[in-house]
Amino acid sequence: MDKFCLMCSKMLLNKFDCVIVIEGNRGLGKSTLAVHIANKISRIMRKIAKETGGKDSLYYNHYRFSPKQQSKGNGKYVIYNQQDVLDFMDKWNSTAISDEQINVSFNRDFHQKGNIQLIKLLGMNRDHCNLLIMCIPQFQVLDNQIKNLCKIRITVARRGVSVIQTPNRTIYGRDKWDTANNEKIEREWLKKGSGMPQYSRLNTFRGMMRFPPLKENEQKIYDSIKINERNDIKGDLGIGAENKKKSEDMVDIALERLKEGKIRNNHILDGLAIAKGVSPDNFKNQIRNRLKKEGVSHKLTQYYWDNPKAKKEEIIKL
Repeated sequence: MDKFCLMCSKMLLNKFDCVIVIEGNRGLGKSTLAVHIANKISRIMRKIAKETGGKDSLYYNHYRFSPKQQSKGNGKYVIYNQQDVLDFMDKWNSTAISDEQINVSFNRDFHQKGNIQLIKLLGMNRDHCNLLIMCIPQFQVLDNQIKNLCKIRITVARRGVSVIQTPNRTIYGRDKWDTANNEKIEREWLKKGSGMPQYSRLNTFRGMMRFPPLKENEQKIYDSIKINERNDIKGDLGIGAENKKKSEDMVDIALERLKEGKIRNNHILDGLAIAKGVSPDNFKNQIRNRLKKEGVSHKLTQYYWDNPKAKKEEIIKL
């Protein structure tokens, strides 16, 4: 893992983009591996920054990856919908994970107009030196042009074990991944029925990589983001509109009670969120966003009535 992430970092420092596709069946840990890679590359860049001038270094804010900040409503590091991916491609020296890129967020329209836009941006903005990690069920369902723009393909064979592949350097070959030959090689070991895949025989094979589960707190934050983003996608598709309306009504009620100083503490808001079937973080972020729009303090603790520093009679102006 360390060697792999150092290699990716050198690629980025050499003014190339780094597009990684992670494939595998559901539940094997594609997202887990993507987070590990993004975190390690972020730490490598921060280390380089400390060695080359600290906060004044060119790399200080490059490739920052912080799902924790996203869960608080600050920034987008894990992206699900079509527009967020396209917007990311126009950034410079940034990191993002496009989770469940095909089977969750992108509808049929994406594979037409959206795919064309993505291919154009991947081609034009290579000098933006972005790190994009895409998680998909199967590499073969990608558009051929996107396959050829992909720098690294990682297959999660089972939990904690992955296979690294990179395209062959060809001049005349249209398929850099040599799909036909690799498919024949795969069929040979399947016919033997040994149950032991011989990945090293693939001519795009570069190595194996192990990875551990996420820490409990990291997993909790990531799950929270996933729930929130999926709910937003469902809302765009008109799914669960009635529940969304109920949630919005509850936000109005909670906001009014907060201003009146009738919410005791954080646990009350958590309970309201769970009762309405949304994550507590998402529920509280909606309240904070409403407060920001009104131009008042968005720190919820200032409104709790068991907070000795809270001001009950007036809202603190920003």
